Amino acid sequence: MTPALRLWILFTLALLRGWAGSVFTPWAVDLAPRLWLYDVLFYARVLLLFWAGCEVLRVLLRRDRRVAVLVPLALVLATGAFAFVYAQGESGWRGKVAASRDALQSSARGGDHDRRHRAGHFIVDTVRHPCRDDQPWLWLGRPHGAGSGTNLALVRSGAVAPETPMAAAFAFWPVRDGWWLAYQHAPRYHRALVTGGQRCQPGRVLARHRDGQAFIHAGND
Repeated sequence: MTPALRLWILFTLALLRGWAGSVFTPWAVDLAPRLWLYDVLFYARVLLLFWAGCEVLRVLLRRDRRVAVLVPLALVLATGAFAFVYAQGESGWRGKVAASRDALQSSARGGDHDRRHRAGHFIVDTVRHPCRDDQPWLWLGRPHGAGSGTNLALVRSGAVAPETPMAAAFAFWPVRDGWWLAYQHAPRYHRALVTGGQRCQPGRVLARHRDGQAFIHAGND
């Protein structure tokens, strides 16, 4: 097998892996939990990253600068970078919210409900209004089945930070267009459920998405 063909196969598998783990699959909104799919996707990502790393080393060590090799390799690297930014980066979140504007607005209407559905680039597990009718919380799920929450919610709150009756358990980052990303600190949230919530008040505002991720991980450690 030639290096060029091997790289095109790697590029195709990277695209397939990205699609299989996205919200655009036929099974993304299914309520059946698919932890096996999560495991397959996780290990597939590890293997593809290892493969890509080996291909990069081969090109560097052998100084293989043929266009037939560099083009598919560049596509592989671009696919990996796009997948990371799309899933984790601030620009990825802003882009997804912008592309999902109408779908998110539609999901925010209709009061509280537990209808798992796709809203643009997101899977919404439930919709809640803990404080105000004009501040819907769209709790986000994962595309490999129900019962796999993310400790994340999109909250439509305009220019001001969302209100919450559990201020210690949540932090917020402004995404765009009046949508905020809510980060849940799980242990604090469960303690608040036992002790009872307080009056609704604006939550803690974060400057960066990575600070919100750290807030979640601090509760999961």
